[in-house]
Amino acid sequence: MFLKPRKAIVKRNRIIHADIKGQGELDLRGNVEGNIEVDNLVIGRKGCVKGTVVAETVRILGFVKGNIQARQVIVEKGAHVEGELTYEQLSVAPKADVVAKLTPRPLLKLLKKRKPVEEVLADLRAVA
Repeated sequence: MFLKPRKAIVKRNRIIHADIKGQGELDLRGNVEGNIEVDNLVIGRKGCVKGTVVAETVRILGFVKGNIQARQVIVEKGAHVEGELTYEQLSVAPKADVVAKLTPRPLLKLLKKRKPVEEVLADLRAVA
């Protein structure tokens, strides 16, 4: 039996002023002021990132101000993105707001070996 990788969640109304670099999926419903480097990132409707994002897949439902470098970027209805997008695949839904420089790049080499994102968030909680 295969185990599904766990995803880490930053809850709503939580504000993080730090970089998050880890392996796995991050479901961001709160605010991050810093850089994020994970395998997969979902920015929820109330989620906000001010910083650089590096991931395999980024799905945006909330707000991003900064640069995004990903293999796949999905901008959903109601999302707002400002900055520069570097991607292999881009999907923008109707009624999404994208004010960005778009740079398609094939076969991006993005990720280095990192510890699981759950551990990174646990370390941040210990400091806060």
